[in-house]
Parts: sequence; C-alpha cells; structure tokens
Amino acid sequence: MQEKVEAMRKKAVQLNQELIETQDLLDKLNKELEELNDNRERKQAVLDRLKADAEKMAKRLKAAEELISGLSSEQKRWGEDKEAIAEKKVLLIGDCLLSSSFLSYVGPFDFTFRKKMIFDHWLVDIKEKEIPITEGFKLEQLLTTDVEISQWASQGLPSDELSVQNGILTTRA
Repeated sequence: MQEKVEAMRKKAVQLNQELIETQDLLDKLNKELEELNDNRERKQAVLDRLKADAEKMAKRLKAAEELISGLSSEQKRWGEDKEAIAEKKVLLIGDCLLSSSFLSYVGPFDFTFRKKMIFDHWLVDIKEKEIPITEGFKLEQLLTTDVEISQWASQGLPSDELSVQNGILTTRA
C-alpha cells in the first residue's frame, strides 16, 4: 500500500508539474493572444482610417473629374473669347487714338462741333490711313461704363450723348 501511495504521490507531483507547465503554457498563450488582439485592434484602426481616406479621395476624385469635365466644355468658349479679344486688341489702336483725341481736344467745344471733329474729320482720317478701329465705335464704350452713366443719371446728369461726353471729360480729362 505504501508503494501505491508513493506511486500516487509521484504521480501527483508529476501531474502537478504538468499542471504548472500547462498553466505556464496557458499564461504564455493568453499573453500572445492578448498581444495579437491588441495588434489586430491597431491594424483595424489603421484599416478603418485608410478606408475613410480612400472614400474621401474617391469623392475628391469624382469632384475633380466633374470639374475637369465642366472646364473642358468651357475650353471652346475660352477659345472663342481669346479670338474675340485678339480682334479687339487690333481694333484698340484706332479706338484709343480717337478716344485720346477726344479727351485732349474737344473739351471747350459745343456738341455739334465735337461731333463734326470726331466723325467728319478724325474718324474719316483714321479710316483713310487704314488704322484699325471698331466699326460703329462710340466713345462711351471705351471711356466709361453703363454703371458709371447710371450713377451720373442718379445724381441728376441727363443721359443724352452731350451730357455723357461732358461727364467723361469731367472725370477723365
């Protein structure tokens, strides 16, 4: 019986040793599992952030594509505007010549004499010398704006051509 007890004690010591080893292995595995879970949570947070960034970038890309698409349709209009501006640039030579002559010389004269100087002499001379000028050029187009003319009218200046010319001469000459 003593042998049985001794064998059982040895067996108990061995089983306790195995239990301790198993417990250590379990603790070690639990630690690894905890580390893996922490690592998974960090990786998941990075993944979530990357997904959110990807969605944000996708929205920006879509908006950029829509903008580019909208701007490409504007390209035709811009090309036409560019051509119109180039044409106006050439005509600006005569327009500026006539406008500067007006500002420099016609101030003291009445409307009839101004009109005769501008349209019967200077404009004819510009056309004879083949200086480019806008067809149907009006001084008001280059020297003032509709807004300014409206402001003058609201301040009591009549909107007739003579009054507008006088307003131009008062503010520009």
